[in-house]
Amino acid sequence: MIDIFEQASEKVMPEWAKFINAGDGVQGTYIGKIVGQIDGYGNEQIIYQLLQEDGKTIINVGLGLNKKMLNRDMEAVNFGQIIGFKYKGLVSVPDKRQPGKNLNVKDIVLHQDTKIVNAEWLEANKASMPEVTKVAPAAAKNENLDNFVKEVKEEKKAPAEDVPFSSPSSLTNEDKLAAITKLAQEKLEATDEQSVKEKVMEKTSIAFIPVNYDAILEKLAAKGF
Repeated sequence: MIDIFEQASEKVMPEWAKFINAGDGVQGTYIGKIVGQIDGYGNEQIIYQLLQEDGKTIINVGLGLNKKMLNRDMEAVNFGQIIGFKYKGLVSVPDKRQPGKNLNVKDIVLHQDTKIVNAEWLEANKASMPEVTKVAPAAAKNENLDNFVKEVKEEKKAPAEDVPFSSPSSLTNEDKLAAITKLAQEKLEATDEQSVKEKVMEKTSIAFIPVNYDAILEKLAAKGF
C-alpha cells in the first residue's frame, strides 16, 4: 500500500521578500517565474521564486513591470543559478502621471553570475526543469478586493509600486482585516466577527492570525473561491 505521507511532500506556501530598509536583501536558487500576477494595487508584476538553503523554503520576489531594466536583466538568468536581490534605498524619479513632479521608488539591484549555480538542484531537476508560469491578469483579480485597495490607495496617496499581491506593504493589519471581513461576508456569508474567523479558517485551512492575513487575502480573492 502506498503511504502518501511518506512519498509525497507537503505543499509549501512561499514567503514574500520584504525590502523595507536599505541593505535588505534575499538570495537563493532561482527555481520559478510567475508572470501576469496582480499586486495589491491592481498592477501587473513578475514573481521570481528563490529556493533557500534548507531545500524547502521558497521566497517570492515580486517586481512590478516598471522595473524594466531589472526584469530585462532577469531574462538572461537561468533556473538553477544562485542569485540575490538587494534593496539600496529610495531614489527620486520623474512621475510620468504628473509632469514636473517626482516620486520615490525602490532601487533594487540584481546580483548574479552564470558560473554560480546550485549543482545539486540542477542534477536533481535535469529531467524536469521548471517552466514559466503564466497567470491571466483578469483571472487573478478580485473586484471586491480591488475596490477596497483602490479606496485605501486613494486615502494614502500611495504610488503604483511593485507591492506583492499577497503582501501589500502599505496596508496595515487593520486594513487587511477589513478586506478579509468584507470578502468573508460576501463569499462565505459570515455575519459577525466570530463567524468571519470560523468560516475563514474552515474554508482556507489557514490560522486566523495577523501573520497569515496576506495568505488569507490571496486565497479569498482567488477566482471561483
